[in-house]
Amino acid sequence: MRNVKATVGPGRLWLAMALVIMGCPTRNQLGGGPDGGAGAGGAGGQAGSGAAAGAGGLAGSGATGGTGGVAGGAGGNPSGGNGGATAGSSGTGGAAGSSGGAAGSGATCTPVCTASAYCDSGTCKSRVTEFPLQDTGARPRYITAGGDGNLWFTDSAYDKIRRISTTGTINEFVVPSTGSGLGRIAPGPDGNVWFVEENAGNIGRITPSGVVTEFSASSGGLAIPSGITAGPGGDIWFTDANENRIGISTPAGVISFVPLSTGAAPAGITQGPDGNCWFIEDIGAIARITAAETITEFPIPTPTSSPVNIVVGGDGALWFTEPNTDKIGRMTTTGTGTEFPVTTANAGPYTLALGADMNVWFTEQAASSLGRIDSSGHVTEFPVPASPYGIARGADGNLWFTEQQAGKIGRFLPP
Repeated sequence: MRNVKATVGPGRLWLAMALVIMGCPTRNQLGGGPDGGAGAGGAGGQAGSGAAAGAGGLAGSGATGGTGGVAGGAGGNPSGGNGGATAGSSGTGGAAGSSGGAAGSGATCTPVCTASAYCDSGTCKSRVTEFPLQDTGARPRYITAGGDGNLWFTDSAYDKIRRISTTGTINEFVVPSTGSGLGRIAPGPDGNVWFVEENAGNIGRITPSGVVTEFSASSGGLAIPSGITAGPGGDIWFTDANENRIGISTPAGVISFVPLSTGAAPAGITQGPDGNCWFIEDIGAIARITAAETITEFPIPTPTSSPVNIVVGGDGALWFTEPNTDKIGRMTTTGTGTEFPVTTANAGPYTLALGADMNVWFTEQAASSLGRIDSSGHVTEFPVPASPYGIARGADGNLWFTEQQAGKIGRFLPP
């Protein structure tokens, strides 16, 4: 480690309540499988709750009943994770209850569905939906969730920042610099989205309405900005791989730099749970930089693995990809590093995102799969149609990823 400055009778009521409390959760837990079970009608009581929502759905509660009772809510069945709702049947003398989105597990499918599909009323349906880009040869790279509820991603082939809603509507915005080499992208502390232009030596800002502003990062050298994140002090922090330094930009685009070790070639960067920024160094280390610009480097178990991207996990540790050695690494904020091999050889794990399940999800470029790793290091893989590149969790709770070679955006409904 090295420091560098730089809700009848009472009896029946209690029975009804027990049935609701004990029975419903096994089929209607939030975030369960995509099929919902129907709720039973109550007799002489208050409204039964609707099914809890699955990915992308919102839970609806049953309406208050008239004299005699009410109905329980029916579980919905979504398409692509969006919460469709069906009214519940009426109870004796009561009004029908409303329902939310997806809930519980559905009918058994034979044969059993693959990992990348789910069972819907006896039929296996894909967890993946693809949205093609209109431009031939488009190469979507990195993707992030913006504060406006949309997903924003870079397209290096057309010098465009594109935006996709959780329903699949795509808009595009041109970046002024041609051949800019659009790369990583992240939400800023100012409500805008920030990105890097690797070839042009710029960092850029785009507003929710699509107004783009570029700022040169080449002061004092030929910058190749790489990773970017919101950091301490309400600033935007980024890595400069070519000049071995960390850049710090105000929301207005005033930039300063902190030098790093020779050959560090910093890549991915993220703000950690401790408020500091953590970043990748190609020299086989995960480094931390404080608001006071004090840098501490922590060697990873396999120094020659060349880590690439980094994210904060649900356990409060820093998780990173090692594509050259097919491993996912974990570093605690105290500097203890651990590595976990992925299941498929030569999978090429690349980018990462924290899922709604609090597990870390990552892309496997060479294996055309999405991977999930829990806090104990157990890895599960889910095949997708094309080689995934960037990945992010959307406001709908689903995972969104770029398919650079296919020119598409994919949406994945997690189990």
